[in-house]
This record gives sequence, C-alpha cells and structure tokens, in this order.
Amino acid sequence: MEAKKQRSSEWSVGMEEPISFPICGCGYPAKLTTSWSNRNSGRRFFGCKNYGSFFHKHCRFFCWYDPPMSTRSRIVLVGLLNKIKANDIQRRNERFGWIFLLVVCVVLLWFSMHEGE
Repeated sequence: MEAKKQRSSEWSVGMEEPISFPICGCGYPAKLTTSWSNRNSGRRFFGCKNYGSFFHKHCRFFCWYDPPMSTRSRIVLVGLLNKIKANDIQRRNERFGWIFLLVVCVVLLWFSMHEGE
C-alpha cells in the first residue's frame, strides 16, 4: 500500500536530519518503527500510531522510511541477531542450571536436618 502524504510534522531523531512524518488516515502523524523480521531487520517504516491498540481502530497506514537493504546486509544482520538470541538462551539455561542446583542443595539440606524426626 503506497502512502499518500497529506501533511507532515517534522521531528529530529537523534543526530539525523529532521524527518518528515506523514499523516496517516486517522489524522495523526504516523509512528516511525523499526522492523525486526528476518526479511527487513533494522529497516524503519511509518505506520498508524493506533496499530495494535485494543481501544482504537487503525487505518492500516504503512510506508517504508528506509530503502531496502542489500541481500548481503540482510544475511549479516539476521546472522548477528540469531547469534545474540543463541547467547541469550545459553545464559538463561546457565542461570536455570544454577537455580536448579541451589534448590536441590536446599532440599537435601532440609532432609538431612529433619532425617531423625
């Protein structure tokens, strides 16, 4: 769906040039969001600010802000994101292992203290 630019609001994001925010069908400046899908990781887009809201209907406004990435860039970025996820899973499993070991020690200690009762 191609966006029609009716009016716009200008905002500065970080150290970048001012961004002209298109107005969505709801009449508000569209929200600038970053995609984290495998196909468009890191690519920013404008969307209706009411998207995902339980209380407001959204107008399905959508338009890309960033140009498409090269295939090589996409492959590298997805690889890095997968590596980060794998490291997070490994850290979580290590924490779980220590917690499990601690619980086992506490249970064994409790049983050893109450063995003769």
